[in-house]
Amino acid sequence: LFGIKASHEAYVLIKDQVWSEKLARFASFLPELQTGLPVSEAYKAEIPGTDSDLNAYDIVYYSGDCNAGSKTIAINLPNDETVQLQKGTRRLQLKNAMRAKFDIILKPISEVLIDSSQQKHITFDAFFANTMFHEVAHGLGIKNTINNKGTVRNALKEQASALEEGKADILGLYMVQQLHKKGELEGEMKDYTTTFMAGIFRSVRFGASSAHGKANMIRFNFFKEKGAFTKNANGTYKVNYDKMDEAIRQLSYLILTLQGNGDYDGVVSLVDDKGIISSDLQLDLDKLSKANIPVDVVFEQGIEVLGL
Repeated sequence: LFGIKASHEAYVLIKDQVWSEKLARFASFLPELQTGLPVSEAYKAEIPGTDSDLNAYDIVYYSGDCNAGSKTIAINLPNDETVQLQKGTRRLQLKNAMRAKFDIILKPISEVLIDSSQQKHITFDAFFANTMFHEVAHGLGIKNTINNKGTVRNALKEQASALEEGKADILGLYMVQQLHKKGELEGEMKDYTTTFMAGIFRSVRFGASSAHGKANMIRFNFFKEKGAFTKNANGTYKVNYDKMDEAIRQLSYLILTLQGNGDYDGVVSLVDDKGIISSDLQLDLDKLSKANIPVDVVFEQGIEVLGL
């Protein structure tokens, strides 16, 4: 409650030196991306710290909270706003865990729910980038309200986490857009957008009660309202790329202004209105269960697996 630590976890990681070297340069773009956010200057006056680690790892052991429920595929710490602004954060991408979720869950989901003409745009590189820039995007935006209500986290109370996760999701995709335009990312932009859409179906299966779950549903319902996707007669979803671009801009603006204003009532209204799973969407999620697509992965780990 209120972001107070209530559990502990630990990981054993092996750093992927090659992938980490490729990722290291992205943190340097944070100040430039901050200035380009689609809000007025008051909401982007803070300068994000760039003294950050951005690396890729293979994970060999999960313990504690991270192994109790849904399996973490990326980490961004610390959460302290002062440290984030002054120094930045340490961001860890768990590459082999991402690959497992992509192969076993996301790709099969796309084959059930994404329009057949767009399934070619579901790629692991896009999934990796979307996940990574979600974590990086926690460093963008605003940590302190612009109207003397204190930190965003304190002003928004129990709603802060859901909106922060929603911000990271949508600004992560904004970062992908901007870096792709600069030629810093390979592949088509449609790969990232379509994979992002499929990723919503993957994530929302964990439920809409958690911070991530509420953020997923707000985004899905906002995209639906703005026509960013359409549902075909056969039950699959098709991304409308031009409208998706505009929806990304509008949702970024909405979330950043709610945070900057410390608008608790506005966030409650947004969550109540859009943070829900409709009966129509639930039927689609039920299709995934009937297709025996797992909600998450379970790891076989420990000394027995290692043969020790």
